[in-house]
Amino acid sequence: MNRSTDNANRLHTGLSMPSSTLAAGILGSVLCWLALPPLAWSYLAWIAPIPWLLLVQKETLVGARPYRELWIAGLVYWLLAVHWIRLPYPLNYLGWVLLAGYLGVYLPVFVVLSRQAVHRWRIPIVLAAPVVWTGLDWVRGHLFTGFLMGSLAHTQYRNPAVIQIADFAGEYGVTFLISFTAACITRGLCGWRQNRSGQGIAVILTGAALLTGCYWYGQMRSGSGAQGGTHSVDTRVALIQGNTLADWKSDPERQQQIMEEYVRLSLDAVRYSRDHEHRTVDLIVWPETAFRETLISVAEGYTPPPELLPPSRLTAAQDYLKLLVKELGAAVLVGIDRVEIIPSTGEEIEYRTFNSSVLVDKKGKITNTYDKMHLVPFGEFMPLARWFPFLYQVTPITGGAEPGQAPSAMQVEGVTYSTNICYESAVPHLIRRQVCELVERTGRAPDALVNLTNDAWFWGSSELDMHLACGVFRAVETRTPLLIAANGGLSAHVDSWGKIISVSQRQHPEYLTADLNIPRRKGKYPSPYVASGDWFVGLCVLCCLVLAITAVTERMTNVEIPNDESMTKHE
Repeated sequence: MNRSTDNANRLHTGLSMPSSTLAAGILGSVLCWLALPPLAWSYLAWIAPIPWLLLVQKETLVGARPYRELWIAGLVYWLLAVHWIRLPYPLNYLGWVLLAGYLGVYLPVFVVLSRQAVHRWRIPIVLAAPVVWTGLDWVRGHLFTGFLMGSLAHTQYRNPAVIQIADFAGEYGVTFLISFTAACITRGLCGWRQNRSGQGIAVILTGAALLTGCYWYGQMRSGSGAQGGTHSVDTRVALIQGNTLADWKSDPERQQQIMEEYVRLSLDAVRYSRDHEHRTVDLIVWPETAFRETLISVAEGYTPPPELLPPSRLTAAQDYLKLLVKELGAAVLVGIDRVEIIPSTGEEIEYRTFNSSVLVDKKGKITNTYDKMHLVPFGEFMPLARWFPFLYQVTPITGGAEPGQAPSAMQVEGVTYSTNICYESAVPHLIRRQVCELVERTGRAPDALVNLTNDAWFWGSSELDMHLACGVFRAVETRTPLLIAANGGLSAHVDSWGKIISVSQRQHPEYLTADLNIPRRKGKYPSPYVASGDWFVGLCVLCCLVLAITAVTERMTNVEIPNDESMTKHE
């Protein structure tokens, strides 16, 4: 491209920016990453996408392979954002690069679809860009089991007034708001530099008006008026956080040490609450798989041969749990490995394993179990291993877990809890669907969500903050308090407006106590989002699909997009 063409592009965009597509792409990536933990400069999120939006606005993208350069920029962002993927196991370095490589594709797709809307369909960038961005976030949250961490919305998880619109549009609504604001700033500044100051001011004022309206709604919902929308219940929950380093190896002595640490912390919580605050702890929560004795159940009418499974082994977990609640004087909800034994052909036994939680009442009776429904690939199961079992021989995963089939409503002292495990709290549609199903099945929404997780795999990294951010949005979306018990941190109490009431230190053994405030609910469902689902982002996805179909059709028929040499010549 010659200098005169480049100067024309600068006049069209109206803003000075890096002359290289790669440089502009990486600038946007770095700004977006700075808005996320660990630095969490959340204010940057409102302007971070501008370099990418300027690429959408340009008449022609610079470079022989501009979309390849944008993929590299996307790769850089995700390598920075999810660097913690590499920490649990050496082989995870490969997974880190592969995941970042896949997620990096979304940036060039965003630019190409947005350019299709802006340059082909003449749709204003202030509408095209946020619609495409939000629609692609939905795709990212569903494709290949879904991965929605690192979204623009998550940069605002400590700004409750901004995120309250998630109660009717989900976290996708907050993503739309941020990208819309950035697009308004981009278009407004372009208009100003093109001597169209009136148009530029009008666009910026439009963005400011929407942001102000959403902020006012958030203040109204999360401010003083919101407190009148709850009622306290005489229920205290103790969240127990050990700091056991995650390890693939199974060492009986180490398992016993883990149990002893959690029992000690639980006793400390009960005694301090009783002796210093004159409160009784009603429920004690341990994190994912913190209870190290496997809960074993057998098919009805079947008794395993004693030589394969001694009777004492069959009831070991139940016996330990009875002793535990007797010593603590409180109900316990623990993360546990659960195994179902099913008779097979001959003398063989079939084992089905689950990542589960189990509730034991004060009398020592198991009243509810929940089996994790959304399993993590490469962590809890190996894709394709059913057809290629040898894959389990080349990874530290000992066997594939089975997914659970339904949520569980767990009752303690008149309060209903709904448990989810690990990264399930990072999946908006899963938690919404669980709450919906409980409403339909029991006639009422749960009073509190409980997330049990083991984040010690990530060594106190920014993963802990990003996981907490997901939980904050689930609380707002469902208008339901969230309790998090996390091995290694971060354990937390989040109210139904997304305010973090208390949070633990990372990589430090401790306990948190939470006294619940339960929202007063007038309708059947706790929020419009739970009632209606992803209707808003669904419209964005539909627009993305139309843009993608038209772009592919035009490419196949060699129809050029006006003023876009890069899409017709270079790609």
